[in-house]
Amino acid sequence: MARRTGLPAVEVLDACESTNDEALRRARAGAPHGAAVAAVRQTLGRGRRGHVWVSPPGGLYLSVALRPGVARECLRAIPVAAGLGALDACRALGATTPRLKWPNDLVVPGPGGACKLGGILVELCLGSRPTGAGAAADGVAGANDAAVCGIGVNLSRPQGDGIRPQAVRDGMPAPLPAAYLDECGAPAAAGDYAAVATLFRDAIVRRVDAWAEGLSGGCPAEPLAPVLEEYQASLHGLGGTVVAVTPKGAVVGRGTFFSVDGTGRAVLALPGGGTLSLAPEQASLRPIGS
Repeated sequence: MARRTGLPAVEVLDACESTNDEALRRARAGAPHGAAVAAVRQTLGRGRRGHVWVSPPGGLYLSVALRPGVARECLRAIPVAAGLGALDACRALGATTPRLKWPNDLVVPGPGGACKLGGILVELCLGSRPTGAGAAADGVAGANDAAVCGIGVNLSRPQGDGIRPQAVRDGMPAPLPAAYLDECGAPAAAGDYAAVATLFRDAIVRRVDAWAEGLSGGCPAEPLAPVLEEYQASLHGLGGTVVAVTPKGAVVGRGTFFSVDGTGRAVLALPGGGTLSLAPEQASLRPIGS
């Protein structure tokens, strides 16, 4: 259960350039833990590695200000906790097939490979003091730091172009085909937009709060430790053969996607022996043959 109650209502906009930009502005102005903004349409949505997304009606575009009150060096675990929260929300709506793709994309496995259901982008807002009843006490590690978790989820199939990147980078020959939540056993995903946004916001906050509590007030060398076992159990492609590709398209390794360590790095078992450890900003993993 979330340790904080009385979260503010999710603010729903008809359109904006980027919900992350909107949430970052609010966080800098002191928005409390759990404050969130959603938009029916984005004109300049963005994802990891600088991807700029076409974001028409039919998707959930949501950004949540998070102030877990943990040491700054622990904030790198928030994308994983948020990803687990997004899975919780999908399951609450009735969709049991979604999985996480390292580091934190939402995918639906299929016979022809994974289809992309959504993605998460976390950006930091450091030193922003929260206001109101949710403000953390002075002296708490990270009390004035916020992370903004932006999530885009394909809710229902649009009439025209779907949610897609305007430019594909990091060596990927084409975007993954899209999956839609209302076609994954969750017809309610196409219903009350504000209710769906609130469900995802609440699930993300609960997971982040539970992860922060699991740190027991400190920041271990492996900040993913409280959620690592469940995260690995939720990963699509773990145990498969992959190629690691840098943001510029260079192949840096091939091997078996063996595990994720407590800092969030993917660990590949190499064919000739030994391992290769990669941070999310260093490379993406592509199944061999894709």
